[in-house]
Amino acid sequence: MGNTSNWEFAAVVAAVVMGLSGLLLFSLIGTIGSWRVFRLASQSAREAEAASTAVQDLARQLAAKETMAPAAQLAAAAADVGELRRQASALLDEQSRLNDATRNLVEARVLGGEDASRQLQELDAAVRRLEDNLGRVAAAVARLGPRPT
Repeated sequence: MGNTSNWEFAAVVAAVVMGLSGLLLFSLIGTIGSWRVFRLASQSAREAEAASTAVQDLARQLAAKETMAPAAQLAAAAADVGELRRQASALLDEQSRLNDATRNLVEARVLGGEDASRQLQELDAAVRRLEDNLGRVAAAVARLGPRPT
């Protein structure tokens, strides 16, 4: 009877040791797995932080570029508008001088005689061309005006 109880006790101890060994082995595997997951997660967090910083820098650069581009475009458009206004002013002066010259020629009866109607038609066509060009310049100036943002 004594021999059997010793073997039963030894079997129980062996079973407990094997169970605890298995538990220890699973705990070690779990700990190593958790450590690897933690290492990879922290590496991913660092990479995500670096990517976030890069995206923020890119957004700042794009925003700076966008704010600079309209200023340069605005300066170029202002120069174009100024040039078109000078041209429109010159055309208006030219039209005024042409009208005065026509009036003076009619009053002086230089545009008279047999060719009077042809001369007046040519003069009228020249004035119309001048007015058409002036209209195009005015339209171009209107298009270059301030744009809604």
